[in-house]
Amino acid sequence: MNAARFETATVRARVGAYPLDLLVVGVAVVGVAGRSGRSRRERLGLVGLLGLAVANLYHVVLEGSAGQTVGKRGVGIAVVGDDGERPSYASTAIRTAFRFVDWLPAGYLLGFVSMALTERRKRLGDLAANTVIVREGSAEETE
Repeated sequence: MNAARFETATVRARVGAYPLDLLVVGVAVVGVAGRSGRSRRERLGLVGLLGLAVANLYHVVLEGSAGQTVGKRGVGIAVVGDDGERPSYASTAIRTAFRFVDWLPAGYLLGFVSMALTERRKRLGDLAANTVIVREGSAEETE
């Protein structure tokens, strides 16, 4: 199978998935940190550390196992390898690690520039991981 057989997801769909994922991760993290019984300052620090760890694991595990996070599923998009197959955990880990680069200098600016300049709207993490975000169910039918 080849990823070229899939319709590339729009930037709008990708952006739409983000707040859904943020909500899922945020609720989990705040729920745990809020019960820590520590001072407000310690809880805020815990939210930051837990948020970073949970968000990264969330993306690697869900994209590696199903090709989708809750947000991606909600907007009907998925991660596939350039070969059109489900991405490996290694490739989803690379995609996730590059989120820090895509975010630079602020607000995913490099990621948006990369999506604007590449044919399949790939952010730097997709280029490094050989992945692409596609519209779910958009594969061409072949006999």
